[in-house]
Amino acid sequence: MELDEAIAVIIDMLLRGGAQHHGYDLYPPQAARTHLERQRQIPHHERERVVRDITPIFMDAAWELCRRGIVRPGVKNVGEQAVPEDGYSFTQGGRAALAAMDPADLVVLQPSSLARTFAGLEPRFGDGFIQRSAEAIRCRNAEAWLGCCAMAGAAAESILLALAIAKTNDAALVVRAYGQSGGRRRVLNMIVGGLDQHRRDTLTTFASIISLWRDEAAHGRATPLDTANADEALRQLLHMSQWVNREWANLV
Repeated sequence: MELDEAIAVIIDMLLRGGAQHHGYDLYPPQAARTHLERQRQIPHHERERVVRDITPIFMDAAWELCRRGIVRPGVKNVGEQAVPEDGYSFTQGGRAALAAMDPADLVVLQPSSLARTFAGLEPRFGDGFIQRSAEAIRCRNAEAWLGCCAMAGAAAESILLALAIAKTNDAALVVRAYGQSGGRRRVLNMIVGGLDQHRRDTLTTFASIISLWRDEAAHGRATPLDTANADEALRQLLHMSQWVNREWANLV
């Protein structure tokens, strides 16, 4: 079992209330045991050994959700039963955030799955996009919030450049326009010209993550960013890349 799978399993259990044990909303050993009980192909006499084998990855997954602000260490409330092994409980906003998640939010919580999703778009958007999206994920995992947001904006910029080059069939023209004053707007105008209103508005909205995060990074002042900003930047980048990939023929 990989970390991403364990994260997905735990999220499903949290939504169904299947990971509770003692005084915790999430008790990783119990989550591992419950998951294994669903795998009916495991012989009964092998289950305890397998539970011990997979519990560490469930602990890692629980800690990842803790880092994302969904849960926090400790029992649900004072006076609840506790055990020597650490468990987790929902944060104040964690339960609502989990219930409101869409598929893109779930992928953002799974670093390896997100990286594989972006990597699959390399033929469309090029190695610059892959480099920058991978850097964004690494920055997110390292809790370098500003770096994550800046690299997400840079990856979105790579998408615009790839679109403009495909539409004009003139890479030199696009690069030259991009290097001029107001180059980002020039490149965007190359793409949206001739598009219907819906696609023009959608792409322009997606492109706003570039101006938000790239421009923020360029300014020398301190920036108050946290995990929510980094996750939102990655979520927007994921939505943008998937939408552009689906609409490629209409956009170029």
